[in-house]
Amino acid sequence: MAIDYMPDSLKPNGTGTDSFTTMIRPLYSSLFYPTESGMEYYLADKLDVSEDGLKYTVHLNDKATWSDGEPITADDIQFRIDYSMASSGRSSLATVNGQEVKLNKIDDKTVEFVLPMPYANFKNTLGDTVLLPGHAFNWDPSKVDDSGYFWNTDMATSGPYVVSEINDDSLVYTARNDYFGGKPNVKKIVLRTLGSGSSKQVAFENGELSYMRVTTADELKKYEKNDNYNVTSVSEARLNYLQLNPGGAFASLPAEAREAIMLALNDQEIIDAAYGSDKLATRANSVLTPDQSLYNKKAPGYSQNLKKAKELAKSSGLAGMTLKYIYNADRANMEAVATVVQQQLAAIDVKLDVQGLDSPTFFSIFFAPYSGKTTDEYDIGSNGWDSERGDCGWQASTYMKNTGWGWSEDMTKLVNQAESATIQKEAQKLWDEIQEKYTDECWVYPLTYTNYVMVSQKNVTGLDGSKVVPEFVNWMSIKVK
Repeated sequence: MAIDYMPDSLKPNGTGTDSFTTMIRPLYSSLFYPTESGMEYYLADKLDVSEDGLKYTVHLNDKATWSDGEPITADDIQFRIDYSMASSGRSSLATVNGQEVKLNKIDDKTVEFVLPMPYANFKNTLGDTVLLPGHAFNWDPSKVDDSGYFWNTDMATSGPYVVSEINDDSLVYTARNDYFGGKPNVKKIVLRTLGSGSSKQVAFENGELSYMRVTTADELKKYEKNDNYNVTSVSEARLNYLQLNPGGAFASLPAEAREAIMLALNDQEIIDAAYGSDKLATRANSVLTPDQSLYNKKAPGYSQNLKKAKELAKSSGLAGMTLKYIYNADRANMEAVATVVQQQLAAIDVKLDVQGLDSPTFFSIFFAPYSGKTTDEYDIGSNGWDSERGDCGWQASTYMKNTGWGWSEDMTKLVNQAESATIQKEAQKLWDEIQEKYTDECWVYPLTYTNYVMVSQKNVTGLDGSKVVPEFVNWMSIKVK
């Protein structure tokens, strides 16, 4: 497998890049994952949710153990929460809307969370939680950071692999024989730094890589025609979108300026130019994805109206301005998207100063409004909400209830109501309203629903057995003959 860089630790965290997620997924199993076809269980083998949506009871798999032989227990869940509180002062499992979540240990393998109010997103937050081996630190969370524990071959893992080598430019993982989920077919994984996309292609075609991601229509066409390779596609369950920054130039411009931006854009042109194939990406019409049960395929989205966009740009004072546009240069196709957006906004006399940033820099700047900080370092940014699966609004609601992104009180109230709905029919009605009304406020422009398309060597199969990407959650389905 290819990785973009060598980390300095393999400690799981909640803010990792896609590349870091690739590195740690074989080592750590999460509790469970909602998918479009139902729940996939890993460390947990059952989740009970009360009818009123206030109690979430997690049943850990009786056979789940750390790679050093210690059982994975309810205490490890408590330790993960304690560590998050000690290191950052917050845990998404400890509070809901600022109010305390109570944790009750029923027994060593059963934990009950009691919420102060119904909160549909709690299921996703809980399932995605990666545990830490509390016993390795004598249950003292202050000993975790700077311990060096997560950068050695003796570290305990909860997933199907352990770390067997740490080199200057590679990591080597070996399959566990005692993994509760079974013995992986792939016995060894070598993760190597290989440089740019062209370097990866050369390495793949030389047989040095087992697979790689395909991100352009030309690549896709090339490998589909070659019988020596397999091409696999999995929905990424990601919404790529444009976000206008309330703290940038739009802080002093009327709402008509934001509307002008939205009406000037043509998402199909962006897809055609940046992706070149609907096998790689399709038009997004909603703040939810088709992988979610609440998604409404009839949501109208935005429609280009260049004449009106020009009029609004001129009357609002937007015309003639230069806006700062940032994108994540580590994410596929974002540079091409920025180029097309730049061309389309030029048609309404708006110039873009475009800057591609590495993931850590991009996230620190882009997410400032989410943290309640006002920033003028950018005016428009392109990003993606990922893991948009299951039966709740998940990522979209997390951001849309945050007034730091510019949303009105009416919208945040509506989103909070949708998050608290315990009856699916009621939740659907509220989300239908959100999917219709978000275009009135002109803060977010949905761009694409992307597929994670991979080309593999002919002897590599089962890549489509994992419905959660980037990379793979379910390592048991992958085979190398």
